[in-house]
Amino acid sequence: MRPTTAQLETFFWVARLGSVKEAARHLNLAQPTISLRLQELEAQFRRPLFERVSRRLSLTPTGDALLPRAVALIHELSGIREMIGGATLAAGVVHLGLSETFAQICLPDCMKLLARERPALQLDIAVGTSAALENQVIERQLDLAFVVNPVGDPKLAVIQLGIQDAVWAASPALGLPARITPALLSSVPIVTNPHPSPMYQQIIDWFREDGTEPTQICRCTSVTLAVELVRAGLGVSLLPTRLVEPLLRDGSLVQLKPHKQPTPSRLFCIYRFAEHGPLIDAVLGAARQTIADLGFVKG
Repeated sequence: MRPTTAQLETFFWVARLGSVKEAARHLNLAQPTISLRLQELEAQFRRPLFERVSRRLSLTPTGDALLPRAVALIHELSGIREMIGGATLAAGVVHLGLSETFAQICLPDCMKLLARERPALQLDIAVGTSAALENQVIERQLDLAFVVNPVGDPKLAVIQLGIQDAVWAASPALGLPARITPALLSSVPIVTNPHPSPMYQQIIDWFREDGTEPTQICRCTSVTLAVELVRAGLGVSLLPTRLVEPLLRDGSLVQLKPHKQPTPSRLFCIYRFAEHGPLIDAVLGAARQTIADLGFVKG
């Protein structure tokens, strides 16, 4: 007996989605059909392809070795469908991770572009801190993500897209001087994403390079909430420029000029090498176009 395309496609979607139930929903099949296909495929390998870890199905070493070949097959099938029906008919779900700033500024235009060029492509979107999103890509919970200053992993393709400007900002009610130093801000509450986020690391490194530490840190996972806390005068923060530009223009926030600039925030697209394919290329292409149209990053 040889593995069938249906069995390998089923294996691919269970690996990507982490559950028989989700794979069945995606393929529009009954769960017993999915389970039977996996059992038949495992019987041919004479060893399990998945093991249950918490509530998810994770790949065994055999399954991990099979996945790149299954991915190649699925991508070839997608390419054949494109040849038959054109790029607009290429279908599939892309599990996409976005940093909060990217989601707020770029996502609407990116989705409009994809709707025109790939109307059959569906996005399943997660918004979070860059550190959390990077881990989700490594764990196959996301197909790709747009993140700031990723740590990097040998399994990941890491594509730099440009510098995402950030500014020190505060409420004018705090009465801080226009020019600041780490020593000056060390006694002021600092609002930041939690460790090990790039935002946290940038801020802490900026203080430590001057031989000091902030005495009060308010940690929150939402950059939007951080902006609101800063606007309310509850602290200062290093915030994405594009996110706070309207507040700087209307005077709700003031920009503080540091004696030394923090480490730049660099925007990257990340995905697993083994799972690169036409749908990932489509999303990355639309994101690049949107970033260029909006001037979201500097080269």
